[in-house]
Amino acid sequence: MAVRKQTGFSATKDNKPTGLLLSETSPFHISESFKTVRTNLLFALATKNSRAFVVSSPMPDEGKSTISANLAIVLAQTGAQVLLIDCDLRKSSINRLFKLPTHKGLTSILCGIDKIEEALNENVVQNLDIITAGPTSPNPSELLGSTRMSEFLSIVQKAYDYIILDTTPINVVSDAIIVAKQTAGALLVVRQGQSRHDQLNKAVESCGFAGVNILGIVVNEARAPVSYFGDGLYYGYKYPAASSRKQYKNNSAVF
Repeated sequence: MAVRKQTGFSATKDNKPTGLLLSETSPFHISESFKTVRTNLLFALATKNSRAFVVSSPMPDEGKSTISANLAIVLAQTGAQVLLIDCDLRKSSINRLFKLPTHKGLTSILCGIDKIEEALNENVVQNLDIITAGPTSPNPSELLGSTRMSEFLSIVQKAYDYIILDTTPINVVSDAIIVAKQTAGALLVVRQGQSRHDQLNKAVESCGFAGVNILGIVVNEARAPVSYFGDGLYYGYKYPAASSRKQYKNNSAVF
């Protein structure tokens, strides 16, 4: 099914993305950090059968949605066709970051109200399509674990090179695990100075118990070289003073 060829929402002058997203004017060190995440992620996905993956965090407010959005942007910059899906059906953020409508989205697709192409926001950024969470659902876990969700993922994986699914925090509800089991794995986001080791350990244990592969860990707002990428390999960057980090505080990600 050629879902990308249908008419959908496109970004216009009245629908400019928010300042938390990467652009041509973003500081060099911010852009390079996300490109480092991208490179390492591509290595992690190289041996997987799926190119769909989940971005989550142990707890709320650790920056997972902004990381999801910016990672989608840098993947699209390679010329790959990328689909970003807001699977956080309880507290959606992707629509606010990109200033997109929400009357159609994942929930309306899974409920059979709208077709994929009807809920698709095309070329929000060049090579990047987005599906928002859609109207509020009373049963998000059931929708995400349904046969319709599996069929939906099967369809879109044939049309896109990479699919990023922004989900709920792992330690809060089961939604992220439910979705991640249907993909190549999960990328976990933690925030330096806020996230706790016990919370991260709990999230890692939950993934292990469910058989979810952890693709890597992103340290958000990193101020020192303290990032982790599987098999004992470490990467990191030192970031500038707080005064120059303020506008892009959620974008300081390493992998």
